[in-house]
Amino acid sequence: MSYNISEVTGNFYDADGDGYDTWVADLTLADASVTGDFSLDDNGDRIGEGEAPGGYVFYGLNTSAYGTLTVNNTSGKFTFVIDKQAVINSGTDQTISFSVRGKGGARPDVDQVIINIAICVQRGTMIQTKNGDVAVEDLEPGMRVRTLDSGYQPVRWIGSRSLGAADLDLAPELRPIRLAAGSLGPGSPSQDLLVSPQHRVLVTGWKAELYFGQREILVPAKSLVNDSDIRIAHDVEDVEYFHVMFDRHEIMLTNGAPTESFFPGDYVLDELNPAIVTELRAIFPDILSDGGSFGAAARRSVRPGDAVVLKQDALL
Repeated sequence: MSYNISEVTGNFYDADGDGYDTWVADLTLADASVTGDFSLDDNGDRIGEGEAPGGYVFYGLNTSAYGTLTVNNTSGKFTFVIDKQAVINSGTDQTISFSVRGKGGARPDVDQVIINIAICVQRGTMIQTKNGDVAVEDLEPGMRVRTLDSGYQPVRWIGSRSLGAADLDLAPELRPIRLAAGSLGPGSPSQDLLVSPQHRVLVTGWKAELYFGQREILVPAKSLVNDSDIRIAHDVEDVEYFHVMFDRHEIMLTNGAPTESFFPGDYVLDELNPAIVTELRAIFPDILSDGGSFGAAARRSVRPGDAVVLKQDALL
């Protein structure tokens, strides 16, 4: 992502008369960096008057905790590289700001840059692989992901679906579920985790055994919403849901929490985009004609209505 921003010498016409302009970049963890160039006039007026004869001064960076700012005081160019893991570990959106002053112009002034980094999308979810944690959007087929039952297994297919604000307004039942850090047990997840409502989470403990006869069960995330540490993420404006598929149904670690890989059951395939079904048919030629060829689910799955008994102190 890049943008050009107007000069800061004070020569450029300032509509509000305060000689101070603010430039805003809205990013997500899908963006690696943002760049800007103060020597260019992006507004189409008085082109060529953007250069500050004495160069530029960048100052007032509010924090260096979430990335690295590199500047050129002569050309007025800058680059801010996001530290994705630091932003994720913070558990919330972050705002980076700094100021720029031009030198040598007729009326030197100060402009400000504000960089908003949003983590309220599923991009950025960290998956444990043989080579360490990898953001889900950076996974590639062939990468070996840690699974609870089968060790490190190669990824066979990755798919995704993006939903914008309008989509979520029309279908609020698709809003993601936010599992707060530690909501599934100590360190699980290690930081807040966003999943789709139907994405199944591994629940363990005495309640699972008492009510369902098994120590470990898979439960749709929406069934665990308790208005405490597991909530519907009403603050999310857009989201991209990722599907990670192996040769069989697996339990993988997402932000340190055990959740399921993609399971191509009939009830899922019916809801997929035709292009995705075509792609799956090419990789797994048997699963569409014989759903049982993919094998059984990794754990017993509990229906949403039956999982209500797990809501209060669900994972103790």
